[in-house]
Amino acid sequence: MFLVGSALLLTALAVTQPFALASLAVVVLGPLHVVLATRYILGRSLPALGGSTGGTLALLVAAMVLVRIGAALVPTPGRYLELIGGCAVVGWALWKGLDARRRVLGLAAVVALAAVSLLELPWYWLFLTHGHNVVPVIFLWDWARRLHPGARLAFVGANLVWASAIPAAVLSGWLDPLIGPTPPTVVTRFGNPTVLLASASPPGADPALGLRFLVVFGLMQAMHYLLWMVFFQVAGRREVTRFGDAFLRLRGWRFWVLGAGVSALVWAAYAIGYSDGRAAYGLLGDLNVYLEQPVAVWLLLTALPAAATTRVVDDLRRT
Repeated sequence: MFLVGSALLLTALAVTQPFALASLAVVVLGPLHVVLATRYILGRSLPALGGSTGGTLALLVAAMVLVRIGAALVPTPGRYLELIGGCAVVGWALWKGLDARRRVLGLAAVVALAAVSLLELPWYWLFLTHGHNVVPVIFLWDWARRLHPGARLAFVGANLVWASAIPAAVLSGWLDPLIGPTPPTVVTRFGNPTVLLASASPPGADPALGLRFLVVFGLMQAMHYLLWMVFFQVAGRREVTRFGDAFLRLRGWRFWVLGAGVSALVWAAYAIGYSDGRAAYGLLGDLNVYLEQPVAVWLLLTALPAAATTRVVDDLRRT
């Protein structure tokens, strides 16, 4: 009920102040959320990262950060390269997670997705922008496996309300009379509301539809932060402890010093200019994005029969 109640409160805020919630939450909470999310994701996936898997994943994440730097310097080819790299990360995850007979099907699906995305690049980035916010739902489903079947069904069903029903209601236009269409002064002075609206909207969307998508983006981004920063840190103590046992130098107060330091560096970039802060956060965020994607793929694959998956997925299924 905590998540459902929080979603209802955040929906009210997202509807009445869509510009403020979407733009200010990422500034205040974004950097620390990456650090906390990384702790949980690594804690959850460590059982599957033995052998060369962990090293390869680290190299892929580092490579995608370099690609992001290149995209910032040379946007047009960089965005295409980032798309191809992102699909390659997902393809690698499928290759590692599926048995030999099913790998071809998985890779064929990724190649088809990449081909369509290259032709419709703006739609790909829209999907990635909104899709990233709902990735924690996969981890939520995975976490719920520890519950008894009846409790699990109720938990998943209740959370589908905020993950699907509320966004559907917003996009249908039912809440249009309540949406605040004017950005507050702090947003207009600090950032660019037009760019913010465009980044969350489908290509060619009219202003009304764009506002609906901005409301959904603000809500789901806030829930994204709530899940990584609060729910998984409290309810996922097993994973948090596993991370601490593996990285002893980041246990206790040292971890929070790291989080504070990372936040301070990104805030310093924001102090120079909003675009500088967004660029700094974008590099940091890639650590989160391209770490969570392959792990999320493996967690989804745990729903398949054991015969269809490899040891990587089996290790996650057992822990």
